[in-house]
Amino acid sequence: MLGSRGFTIFGWVLLTAISLTMIIPVVGVFATAFSSKLASLQPGVRLWPEDISLEGFATLFRRFQFWLPFGNTLYVVVVGTVLHVGLCGLAGYALAQEDLPGRNWIAGIILVTLTIPTQTILVPLFVVFRDLGLLNTLFSLIVAELVSAFSILLLKSYFEQIPRDIIESARIDGAGPVTIFWKIAVPLALPGLITITAFSVIWKYNIFVEALLFINDPSKVTLQVALQSVIGGEGTTSTNDIITPNVMMAGVVVALVPLLLFYPALQRFLIRGTMMGAVK
Repeated sequence: MLGSRGFTIFGWVLLTAISLTMIIPVVGVFATAFSSKLASLQPGVRLWPEDISLEGFATLFRRFQFWLPFGNTLYVVVVGTVLHVGLCGLAGYALAQEDLPGRNWIAGIILVTLTIPTQTILVPLFVVFRDLGLLNTLFSLIVAELVSAFSILLLKSYFEQIPRDIIESARIDGAGPVTIFWKIAVPLALPGLITITAFSVIWKYNIFVEALLFINDPSKVTLQVALQSVIGGEGTTSTNDIITPNVMMAGVVVALVPLLLFYPALQRFLIRGTMMGAVK
């Protein structure tokens, strides 16, 4: 009993310590973002804003026009996620059909692509996009991850769990392939669709390397690239033009808040959807 209680206490202490290492930096970011220019220049870790001010956010949107990369990112996230979920859903449903010739071979080939690092195909993608005239377009960021093996195989597992009797009954009642997919398969696989939607939103929102490689037009940069420019101090021409910490942290807050609102709301779907899709 004593040993079990001691282990529980040790576990709580350890988890608390690990949590603090994650929470304190985030609190520090918010505290600095809402501090005044002079207060943010003071050394040390702050857990509460000093001389509370919104001048960091005002400078961020006035000087760096941060609303523009935010809008670009929103466009990539919305359009890219809709196409990603739609195409992966169709592919997963097709692979789940028992009468599809060579479906196991196709699924195996798709599975092998998971072993290929994304970095190895960036240069070929750059060449292809250049030849197709897609460089410096937001559509290149959408096409770069239009489908993924993980999403297709996860949805394949979901669709395979649908009882065949339901499908056959729908066919007897005169339902066509499109009706069966849209009105039967999609609702029954909704947890899986929500799961890949959440993963797609998070990935496309945080897209950085592809945006840095494919986009050179300042009017089409994404949020993460713009944030890197702010934190890196790009555009500073003199000591009077310095980017203060409150402006940098304001950029981090603007980029962080949407995910802080989005992820907790769908966290249970991410966990449950991944686990249910993995168990057949």
